[in-house]
Amino acid sequence: MLLAGLAVALALLLWAWRRRPGGTGSGGARRRPCGLVLRHWLALRVLGRAAGRQRRHLEQAAQDVRRSQERLLLRLLGDAGAAEPGSAVFRARCPLAERGSNGGKSPAQPALPMGPWALLRSSCTVDSPLQGPVLYLDVLSRVFPEALSPQGTARFSWARGCSLPAAAWPLPTLYCTPEEAGTVPSRATALYVQLLFALRERVLRALEAGLVSELYDALGVLRASWEALAQDLASGRLSPHLELPEGTRRRLEQLLAPDAARAAELRAECARGWDGVARRLWPRLQVVVVAQPSGEQLYGEALRESECQGLPFYCPFYGAAGALLGVNLWPEQPDSRYLLCPGWAFCEFLPPAGLGAEGPPETVLLADVQEGQEYELVLTAQAGLSRCRVGEVLKVAEFHNQCPMVGPVRRLSQTLSVRGEGIPEERFYRTLRRAVAMWPGARLVDYVCAESSLLGASSGVCAPHYQVFVELRGLRDLSEAQRYKDGSRQRPVQKKKTVSFSTMPHDRKINSTAACISFMLQGCEMKKVRSNSRMYSRFFLLAPDMRCLRWEPSKKDSEKAKIEIELVKEVRVGKKTPVLRSNGLSDQFPDECAFSIIHGDNYESLDLVASSADVVNAWVMGLRYLVSYGKHMPEVPEAGLPSLRTSWISSVFEVADLEKVGRISVGRAVQLIKALNPGMKASTIELKFKELQKASERPGSDVACDLFVEAYVDLCTRPEIFFLLVQFSSDKESLGLKDLQTFLEVEQGMEGVTEETCLEIISKYEPSSEGREKGYLAIDGFTRYLLSPDCSIFDPQHRRVCQDMTQPLSHYYISSAHSAGLREDSSWGSAGLGGYVTALRMGCRSLELVVWDGPEGEPLVSGGRSAASRVACRSVVGVIDRYAFEASEYPLVLCLAVRCSPAQQRLMAQCLRKTLGAKLYLDPPAPEEAYLPSPETLKGRVLIKGRKLPPSCHESEGEVTDEDEGPGPGEAGGRRRLRLSRELSELVSLCQAVPFQDFEASRRGQRYWEVCSFSEAEAGRFASECPAELVSYNKRFLSRVYPSPLRIDASNMNPQDFWKCGCQMVAMNFQTPGLMMDLNAGWFRQNGACGYVLRPAVMREEVSYFSTNAKDSLPGVPAQLLHLRVISGQNLPKPRGSGAKGDVVEPYVCAEIHGVPADCAERRTKTALQSGDNPVFEESLQFQLNLPELALLRLVVLDDDYIGDEFIAQCTIPFECLQSGYRHVPLQSLAGDLLPHTTLFLHVAIANRPGGGKGLRGGRRGRRLREYASAKTTGVKAIDEVFRVAGQPLREATDLRENMQNALVSFKELCGLAPAATMKQCILTVAAWLLRSESAPSVTLNLGEQYPPMEARGPVPELLRKVLSAYETTIQTSRTLIEVADAVHSKLLQAQQAGMDLHKELHRLEAKEGLKGRKLQKALESFAWNITVLKLHRASCLLLLALLCSLAAARHSVPVCCRQKTCPCRVYDLLQGLGNHAAGILTLGKRKGGSQAFQSQLYRLLHSSGKHAAGILTMGKRAELAPEQPASAGQAVSPRMDTLLPPATCAANAEHTSARECRGQLDKDSAKGRCGSAAKRLS
Repeated sequence: MLLAGLAVALALLLWAWRRRPGGTGSGGARRRPCGLVLRHWLALRVLGRAAGRQRRHLEQAAQDVRRSQERLLLRLLGDAGAAEPGSAVFRARCPLAERGSNGGKSPAQPALPMGPWALLRSSCTVDSPLQGPVLYLDVLSRVFPEALSPQGTARFSWARGCSLPAAAWPLPTLYCTPEEAGTVPSRATALYVQLLFALRERVLRALEAGLVSELYDALGVLRASWEALAQDLASGRLSPHLELPEGTRRRLEQLLAPDAARAAELRAECARGWDGVARRLWPRLQVVVVAQPSGEQLYGEALRESECQGLPFYCPFYGAAGALLGVNLWPEQPDSRYLLCPGWAFCEFLPPAGLGAEGPPETVLLADVQEGQEYELVLTAQAGLSRCRVGEVLKVAEFHNQCPMVGPVRRLSQTLSVRGEGIPEERFYRTLRRAVAMWPGARLVDYVCAESSLLGASSGVCAPHYQVFVELRGLRDLSEAQRYKDGSRQRPVQKKKTVSFSTMPHDRKINSTAACISFMLQGCEMKKVRSNSRMYSRFFLLAPDMRCLRWEPSKKDSEKAKIEIELVKEVRVGKKTPVLRSNGLSDQFPDECAFSIIHGDNYESLDLVASSADVVNAWVMGLRYLVSYGKHMPEVPEAGLPSLRTSWISSVFEVADLEKVGRISVGRAVQLIKALNPGMKASTIELKFKELQKASERPGSDVACDLFVEAYVDLCTRPEIFFLLVQFSSDKESLGLKDLQTFLEVEQGMEGVTEETCLEIISKYEPSSEGREKGYLAIDGFTRYLLSPDCSIFDPQHRRVCQDMTQPLSHYYISSAHSAGLREDSSWGSAGLGGYVTALRMGCRSLELVVWDGPEGEPLVSGGRSAASRVACRSVVGVIDRYAFEASEYPLVLCLAVRCSPAQQRLMAQCLRKTLGAKLYLDPPAPEEAYLPSPETLKGRVLIKGRKLPPSCHESEGEVTDEDEGPGPGEAGGRRRLRLSRELSELVSLCQAVPFQDFEASRRGQRYWEVCSFSEAEAGRFASECPAELVSYNKRFLSRVYPSPLRIDASNMNPQDFWKCGCQMVAMNFQTPGLMMDLNAGWFRQNGACGYVLRPAVMREEVSYFSTNAKDSLPGVPAQLLHLRVISGQNLPKPRGSGAKGDVVEPYVCAEIHGVPADCAERRTKTALQSGDNPVFEESLQFQLNLPELALLRLVVLDDDYIGDEFIAQCTIPFECLQSGYRHVPLQSLAGDLLPHTTLFLHVAIANRPGGGKGLRGGRRGRRLREYASAKTTGVKAIDEVFRVAGQPLREATDLRENMQNALVSFKELCGLAPAATMKQCILTVAAWLLRSESAPSVTLNLGEQYPPMEARGPVPELLRKVLSAYETTIQTSRTLIEVADAVHSKLLQAQQAGMDLHKELHRLEAKEGLKGRKLQKALESFAWNITVLKLHRASCLLLLALLCSLAAARHSVPVCCRQKTCPCRVYDLLQGLGNHAAGILTLGKRKGGSQAFQSQLYRLLHSSGKHAAGILTMGKRAELAPEQPASAGQAVSPRMDTLLPPATCAANAEHTSARECRGQLDKDSAKGRCGSAAKRLS
């Protein structure tokens, strides 16, 4: 029977073969598809039998390699007419043939038989030309099941005058490429024709090429001629420009047919870009089959990173000298390993030790090689190839039975040996790539290296050398000028010295104040800005004695063109003076390139614009360092580091110096620095050591201590952090306790910071023991602190559940997954349990389960349309039971889409009950309730969402209407009838799925436990046409939005489009990374990643107005400003595809705001050129947010000169989770995985925008630009009368808010600070001015007054007068607010209550007025608008009172204070909420007075600050004491007396009282304040 069946199959195969058309490939497929499919099917059947036999032959040969090789050798010698007795005699008599000798010539390639006889013959022979392809096809079909589809492979190859055989020659029906396409005269034409026939077939499974360079060139044709290819596809004819013989052209065009749709698809995909274009043009492409010799590594890498991105490469064969030697049976392995088949060629191997020995080298046989060793191959194959050294070096990786598996290492012929050095091509290639990478944007396309002796006189007359010819993209030439390119423009090499914070080795780096001052002494050119908005270029430098700053040329006298350092009051960074903020200059230069020097007793400003932020940082650091010493000017600082840091680094070196010889190896030094700075590359450290060794003329393999210290400082000092430290450091080298406390309070916005808090930070992050003991935080500890989770941008409060979880379930956004089990797209992707585990661990609280009938009575859960996407329902439920509450304890919703029969529904219901048990929520809903239970109530429970039988049905099963969420191709979406079993129906309780009719029907008849699902298109239509109705619907009912079935690639919709309308469950494809999944994952981080996020109050309250498409802020709510200063990036990886251009990355940061349409915006920084892995951006971005509760900030780092994918990293954070201050942002990959040690360094500030949601131009403020929220008419007289009365209180509330904000902003700007600054920073700034002046008046802040004034004694400079006036305006505005706010609040509350009382009768009043249809809807919207306006303005009044908490920062502006409960102060009581607390006088600046010794607790506390004390805050009254009489706590003095006392008396008895005790008591008091959280946000 077996023989009969085989005979029939053979007869059919021969018949089909004879019936094939003259041409193969596409022609047969299009004219006689049935015959082609039959031939292919029969050939596969025969192939399967042949492959099985060949597998057995190979296994038998591999079990006794020595015997197999002996048999082969005897056969080869017999064919050659020789009669050798065995391998030993053969090796002794036949000498080795050198490469290139006559004995080493390659044999001719044998002709390969075609057709079915080849397959039959391959079953009975082990010849390599027959056995190899059969094994290859068998392996390919096992690993890539669809790769052997008929006409599913495109072939790219060309040889002049002939057609090269394909790797799968026994199966010609595999190819869509006609034979004629490989025989055309021109290689370029051949590749064009082959590519054209490949593009006709959209369902290609494999691309095949003889060499990887041929595939590279073919896809290069696609890049260059895609328009012509599209035109040929559309017309069905070959381009007349192709040079083809007329007969060949006619035969090829007979195989073509017009295909306009495919041409359009080709144009669209090519327009999208070239990254991954192969997979986009052929969506079912599985593998690329090529032969990739070591010399073509460049082309393989370029394809993997660009056109063939994401595709596996399979190299099936290994051959040498024209002989086939091995086959790769493991295509899934990343590194190709070939099994040397013992029956194909007689192989000998030369070990490396035998190459230089005297006499003839000794070889080892195939059975004697050792694992892990490298050998040169010696080959004996067909006639003419006897013991030939073919020049291939192989490495034995492992063994299969006795047969070795090898990998090619190099070719001895591919070496550069002009002087006998023998450099392998692979090493040369890596070196060349590193060299080309020194030119930003350069990409190496191809290269040729030749010895000068081959080029003759053209190579010059110098000594023998190499000449390299390179083909590059991305730049014009390799000149030095090109290394400084800026975009597409070229600029010459800079001649003037500049300072740069770049980490490039050749750049000058600022890492100490000494370096800053050295730079200032050399000077640089900057632009001086005059008050008339004109700018003049001047050369600025620091005088050699460091006493003054000079500039030239100038029309002024040389004595006038200077500023004494001791007269400098302040150095401001940015546009912080009226001159720089003027309209004529504001847009001419970036903020980070400007700085101002405030000097003289009149506080004049010298406004300067530098060429870069690096220059600004150097000048500002140096000036602040010099100004801080006043008259005690230090000598010129020596280059080096603070002794505290130096001693610590030296101690680290001593620990590593185990032999105590004062030197360690370079390798150990590299490991040591890498351990101290984990993100740094070892190559960067090695390069730094080489540079320092060369500069110090101490080359070698060891490093001394001083060299190690210098290398560590250069590599590990981040200039931007050093600049920040200098701003707050008293000694400009480290942060003391009070410096750190000021930084934490002023910049980081931390509350309740004590000295104990600072000591804890120092002990935790300061690496040196001396610093921890003395309480100093040096630059390394400060860097560690800023990089730590304690200083992350993400508010730690939101890392746990922090929102109210007792609201109804419909008041929360719920993290939802669609087709969680799929690994890929919905059409062809496979499924697994891992997707459910991943989704649940990410906090997903809603899973979709589409259940189908299984083949063996077991229901299956499917995520797509293919059979491979189905998993047993029992397994899925088991995984859900195990991981349901691992990441979140709040309820999980299982959305059942039932596609199975009632019998299998019963099995599914039993499985759910048995597996989930008590976790299932089965309690019936309570009809008397109006809303769903809360997540807190449903903790640990699983809710089933699905259809439910109607109460009228009493049978075991019934028919219900089901909504098909995902119709397949050709299916009609919409509703259908479903037979539902009672067992499954009884599992549905709180989430009963019902079809949606319309909003009016839902408002009248839908019950709170009923859930509607909307398709993406339907929900999008509602969101655009009737957003208010959708928002109102979602206040009470749950809704689920699922992706469109047209998203066959499992892409995601934008969840923000539906969150803004209140849709709770927006189903996402968790398996598909990208922007939309980043938004979803980032959004649900804000509540401890529990999967539930409370919606904004305006979207929850029954009566409220919210417009999703508004282009402005909410009524009565001022917009907020987000200020982002993008400072730098750390350890940025290369994007995918950047390998072809070396290690150069030119990154930029794109900041995106995602939220309501009014908030959506995008800003980007400039590109950081030549920045390496640690770019410095120094750029400020600003965003306006009208509804911050729905806003997300997404930071994306992209490569501006990319090859492949531009994406580098990203991070998405809800706006509510942002922490202000200097923060590091940990970055993630495209898949959401955390990138180790990869961060962005930012400064974040949040402020209210004056003037509501409208931007103000030119800094002008006033009632002219002020907009007032007013009530809208409803058409009901009684209601309109109530809201009309509220018009005046609304205007008053708006005026209170705007006046207060404008006064604060004006005061901050005069102090030289940004609008986002705090009052504490303002007071500190004024104190610093006065402290540095000898002639400035004493300024007092009298907190003893009900509204504390700031007064000056003596003459007042103009700037200080303006500051005092602005402060007085702020105080008077605060006074008006305090006196009026209560009355305004009461009026608004009264109007709101009256309106809500009428809400109960709203429908009756509307019916009485005859309102219907659109008028009725308009009236309801107007009523909700009015109530919302009243609520928000009333809340605004309360928050404005909390805003006054910023004035309390004045009491922290001095080092310490003390409290006494004496006299009442209304402002102080309001701020603290602690009852009758005393107020006093805050004296700012230095004091002059008598020599009285005033010994009090206050002065003893102030002594801890020495000369840096900003002033005295006296709380309560004190008695005047004699010089020798100490003060007691109960005595009192005149409040004004303290302003006359000299600061020198502060040193009296400092040892008796600890400053820490008083500070701790003060923090305990301030912690009891009632307005803390509101003040934190508003101040």
